[in-house]
Amino acid sequence: MTAPPPEPLAVVVTTPAADTVVVRLDGEMDYETSYEVIDTVRQLLRTHRGVARLELHCGGLTMCDSMGLSALLMIRRLAESDGVRLVLTERRAALDRVLHVTGTLDHLSGTERNGHGHGHGECAPSGDAGPG
Repeated sequence: MTAPPPEPLAVVVTTPAADTVVVRLDGEMDYETSYEVIDTVRQLLRTHRGVARLELHCGGLTMCDSMGLSALLMIRRLAESDGVRLVLTERRAALDRVLHVTGTLDHLSGTERNGHGHGHGECAPSGDAGPG
């Protein structure tokens, strides 16, 4: 039996405030789609110089493999080098598991810098324990 084709990744960008950019991720972030997210963020950081906060809305992210994780780490480096705070919002349980197992949860959520741990409100997962 063959595996179903991967879900495409939709990347939707909004700017709810002058200093905030939200990148909504819907679908699978893997080897074939990770570069699109990195390129999108890189372009956003070039064109939105007044941005202080970059939100990656992960509620629609159905899968994140090792390349997806690598992309998240690269995005954090890009944001940090521009002085932009990266926030992962609406994380599903599956993404949190990947981040926890790989030891990157605190690093990607920024909690190791502010000492708030996993209880930091805006970095907390959505509570969606559904598939993901």
